[in-house]
Amino acid sequence: MDLDVFMNGFFAYASQPTAIGHTIENAVDSIRKAGDSSINTWRALDIPGHFISQQVLEAIDESEYLVADISVLNFNVTYELAYAIGAGKRVLITRNSSIREKSPTVREVGIFDTLGYSEYQNAKELELFLEKAPKSEPLKIPKKINMKSPVYLLEGYHKTDFATRIISRIKKARFLFRSFDPNEQPRLSANDAINQVAESHGVVVPFLSNDAVDFEIHNMRGAFIAGLANGMGKALCMLQREDEPVPLDYRDFVNVVYHPDDINDYIAEFAGEVAEAFQLGDNKDTGSEDTFLQSLDLGSSSAENEMRTLQSYYLKTDQFLKSLRGEANIVVGRKGSGKSAIFLQVRDRERNKKGNIVLDLKPDGYKLIKFKELILSFLEEGTFQHTIMAFWEYVLLLEICYKILEKDREQHKHDHELYEPYRNLADLYHADGYETEGDFSERMSVLMEKISTEYRSKHGDAKSVRLSSSKLTEMLYSHDVKELTQQIISYMANKDMCWLLFDNIDKGWPTSGLEDEDLLIIRALIDATKKIERQFGKSNVEVNTIVFLRNDVYELLVKHTSDRGKEASALLDWTDPDLLRELVRLRLVSNNINGSEEFEAMWPKVCVSHYKGEESSQYLIDRSLMRPRFLLNLISLCKSFAINLNHEKILEEDIEKGLVAFSTDLLADVGYEIHDVENNVDDVLYAFIGSKSHLFKDEIFSTLTDYGISHQFLENIFSLLLWYGFLGVVVKDEPRYVYNFSYSMKLMDGVIKKNKKNTFVINPAFWPALMIEN
Repeated sequence: MDLDVFMNGFFAYASQPTAIGHTIENAVDSIRKAGDSSINTWRALDIPGHFISQQVLEAIDESEYLVADISVLNFNVTYELAYAIGAGKRVLITRNSSIREKSPTVREVGIFDTLGYSEYQNAKELELFLEKAPKSEPLKIPKKINMKSPVYLLEGYHKTDFATRIISRIKKARFLFRSFDPNEQPRLSANDAINQVAESHGVVVPFLSNDAVDFEIHNMRGAFIAGLANGMGKALCMLQREDEPVPLDYRDFVNVVYHPDDINDYIAEFAGEVAEAFQLGDNKDTGSEDTFLQSLDLGSSSAENEMRTLQSYYLKTDQFLKSLRGEANIVVGRKGSGKSAIFLQVRDRERNKKGNIVLDLKPDGYKLIKFKELILSFLEEGTFQHTIMAFWEYVLLLEICYKILEKDREQHKHDHELYEPYRNLADLYHADGYETEGDFSERMSVLMEKISTEYRSKHGDAKSVRLSSSKLTEMLYSHDVKELTQQIISYMANKDMCWLLFDNIDKGWPTSGLEDEDLLIIRALIDATKKIERQFGKSNVEVNTIVFLRNDVYELLVKHTSDRGKEASALLDWTDPDLLRELVRLRLVSNNINGSEEFEAMWPKVCVSHYKGEESSQYLIDRSLMRPRFLLNLISLCKSFAINLNHEKILEEDIEKGLVAFSTDLLADVGYEIHDVENNVDDVLYAFIGSKSHLFKDEIFSTLTDYGISHQFLENIFSLLLWYGFLGVVVKDEPRYVYNFSYSMKLMDGVIKKNKKNTFVINPAFWPALMIEN
């Protein structure tokens, strides 16, 4: 008999619905009566309700494995499950297939599908699973701490003032951080969460209030990450706004925020704990040595999470080199194409040069929308354009000044040529008690609040007011802009170059809801940078500007700009599979794999050479929609399943499971992108559930019509499905997608029009999620 059955276990499950509890308790009672094992549930602890109390955690500590039921996702069970993983316990996950799944679902949250779970219908099936399941192999916890970015943050979908303050205070504590951002990744995988928490000295988890978008999904992820951090003994800061977001079960664990300044105190305390962890080092015994696959680090699919390591394996594309040479003013690309990677690489390379001043600005899209609405409600249309332009010019000058004062804070004390200009600039910048606390987003908020206050003090609630230039200047500026400009130019004569880098300006902007005024914000920003370039250039001070934009926003910008083609742009689209293979190769090389550095020699050490008769790397690339982020996510998911199943490398079964999880993520990701562009549809990709893989155009239209799409939108949606690579066209018996046409919709449309009876194919990357059979 398997010795595992004599181990002590603990069973965690939700109290509602009661049918789950009855089934579980019956199964546990039968096991106890058989005398083969000892397993307890939270009911046996005689604690009030099902609070996450010290008694529950102590019971998990005293047990050798944990069974967690996720028939209904529950804060407490999620926290306990993660705590057990973090504490190095073996975990078994079960789900009652007879219980209807409620929101948030396993698919929406992620985490559990990559961990894997066993389904049961009754007590007997559950009993058999508990008797036979192996209970002695816990998940491996990585040992290496990310010393360059020691903090991990769970971000929400919207960048609210609450979220901005948290990020600002982490930056003020001078800790670089990694994060999970649902704007970048639709779901959180268990392996990613485990690795990120394990690599951290500290973890910050803000909980959302019950009226926030997707609060249930976010808070469930928060429970999992917090449980991991607690189980691993990491510094943990959980924050919630006032008393209502999180169940009372968390009341002893969460810091309650009643005023934004409370965040300052909590993050300050947290920063001290992280600093202490640095001093103590990481001496926790994590068990046996990692296997090759466990130690293999392919980096993050999000550039923001690998900003300190990316340089060692960054693929220098032509678009990057153009940006670095100052030949591109706008870098355009789809989500996951590598815009932020170029932003970070240009920033890091240029700001390391002593004579450069580099502004790396990431304005929050939602704050710009709020600013637009504020200005629109106040001013006439003619004044609006002038106001936005003046606002950007003022913001840029202040930020250049801020960066100068920050960079030369120590140097000017030892340089007689800089000392007096620096002091003059500092005095001017801090005139009238100008607030410089926080990061760029917070400084922008202060300016917006000032403008609103100034306007209301002069005009009350009056609408559509036309302001003279002098009145506008008085409302906008706290400084003498002319003098500020002159002093900055004078100071910059001692410097080499100024870089103005803007990323994320369109992040969170749904193009379906964008109006002319929104595009005007971007246009005004570009014009303001050009004005500064001209002003500085007259004094031989070189300024380079790069704005990073989503391709859909850029297309609208070009369409609405009279002097199109004026800006030098770099299009970041991937068409060559070998280039993506090189991207992966560089990451493999950075792991110091022994032997040849050729991809063909290294890849078989990581993954089986073929999957269903096809070369495995090409098979994965074909399902990545030719985007680096998607490819890295897919490989990471396959690797996660291989690690969880104790495989030495990625096997065919791991690829199969990875593809299923990836397909679900991809469906959500591309669905969001399509909805951003066309707001007349919801979840349009789900119309193809159970569809044939190959369809004629009239069959596609019929499928969309049956799903409830109006006839007037069919052609537009059809074009979007082609543009985002969901659909391809069969040419000479081979499926061809938009990236096979170098992302030229004109070329693709031309090929389609030449054949009146085209066959279209759904991209195989979506087949598992949509249950499509070839």
